Amino acid sequence: MAEIFESSESENVDSDENEGFNSDDDNVALAEIARWGDELRPVQIKDFTGPRPGPTTQMDKEKTEIDFFHLIFPERLYSEIATQTNAYANGRQNENWTPTTSDEIKAYLGGQIVMGIIPVPNMDMYWYKDKLFHASSLEEKFSRNRYEELQRYLHVADTTQNPPRLQPGHDKLAHVRPILEIIRDKSLQEYKPHMEVSIDEAMIGFNGSLGSNIYTGKTANNPEQHLGKRVVLDLMTPVFGLGHHLYCDSFFTSPDLFINLWEHGTYACGTVRANRKGLPAGLDRIKLKEQGQFVVKQKNYMRVTVWRDKKNINLLSTNCFGEPDKVNRKQKDGTIKEVPCPLSVKHYNMFMNGVDHADQLRSTYNISRKCMKWWKYLFNFLVDISIVNAYLLMRESVNHQIVTKKNRPRQMTQLEFRMKLAHQMLGQFHGKRKRSVDPRPVLQPNNHWIENIPKKKTCKMCSQNKIRKEPKTGCAQCKVNLCTEYLGHIIGNYSHSCSCK
Repeated sequence: MAEIFESSESENVDSDENEGFNSDDDNVALAEIARWGDELRPVQIKDFTGPRPGPTTQMDKEKTEIDFFHLIFPERLYSEIATQTNAYANGRQNENWTPTTSDEIKAYLGGQIVMGIIPVPNMDMYWYKDKLFHASSLEEKFSRNRYEELQRYLHVADTTQNPPRLQPGHDKLAHVRPILEIIRDKSLQEYKPHMEVSIDEAMIGFNGSLGSNIYTGKTANNPEQHLGKRVVLDLMTPVFGLGHHLYCDSFFTSPDLFINLWEHGTYACGTVRANRKGLPAGLDRIKLKEQGQFVVKQKNYMRVTVWRDKKNINLLSTNCFGEPDKVNRKQKDGTIKEVPCPLSVKHYNMFMNGVDHADQLRSTYNISRKCMKWWKYLFNFLVDISIVNAYLLMRESVNHQIVTKKNRPRQMTQLEFRMKLAHQMLGQFHGKRKRSVDPRPVLQPNNHWIENIPKKKTCKMCSQNKIRKEPKTGCAQCKVNLCTEYLGHIIGNYSHSCSCK
């Protein structure tokens, strides 16, 4: 799952962060459920009842990488992008614009994948003729000017009906809204999440199991209140009541959120800030000296744990009620020491890395390039999400498992997937138009005329006289080099002197 930030401002969006310490005063609504205490009681949680995790569409063995990609990024989007790009270019009154097509848009995105795999300091290097610095063969598919034109006029949605900023109904994401909704719906449709899911945030964006959610900054200079809670509830609502276990960090975790999730049949675990509203007072004043020491307090079905690693770590959970485990920790002298570890810490470390792994996949060969429009970064981000999700679908497809020559299972790498996908998207497309050549004037009935020859070769007539000369002129009709004394015969009536005779 993801929270994508359009703005790079750092804001304190959750008023709970400034609440300070809160005791178990009965005037506090969250404290009315129960009171925090040291007595630990077992809590019964329901079994996971969600659908079978994994891909929902079974693909035949003949299906290739592009077929999986089209499960997330439907083919009809190529035509829509071509239509919107042509409309935008025509609106800019570019008389030299040649209308693009769905095939060209597909090849253009394939070229973007190639650029993500083979990055260069300057995009012009993809069209270098210097073989020493030749990056790829994109010049065989596109001229440099045409590729830059597509980048300049690329549009993916009709924004003419979007109201102006600060007006009712204005959509900050109008430039990518249709594609965003399609990719999000397809991702939810084509893959069912496992019992354990995770949520994380970033200013650029993260992708995860369930979907994505976009935060577009302030509205009329008013920061959104309780942003973390809103994001989690928006993302988890489609899977409420199925017994999922959610893992999140301190940006999202709060007693209020976990109570809401519990009431909808969803359990949670996450790191938490000591001053969150509803937590017992003085968590940050707990003194733990030895690594592995911990303190646990319980309030109805919630437990808050303070565990000592290199520093105190605070976790809140509604799904971890088992006995403590053991973990190995490296000491200053290099030795390994086994220390106690609460179950909530173990589960958090085990299941919270899902978003980090997804972001690592997305950013490794991402197609994002420097551009002037912010929404193009978001569009490239959505294409990368589609590629990663398609790769995961193919990797888990029962009909596409790979084995080595020794019959051992092997996972396809994302690099292999992207390389094959780029080949399939570029296909047989050749958008590089050959320059039209005006027919040469016929100087003689036999169609002989003078031409500068790029490469020096032995004169045809001189070689017959056993003389070695290497002129750079010759007959265009015969494709041979000739010295200047013989070229006069071509211009005059004595054309039989040309080497074709």
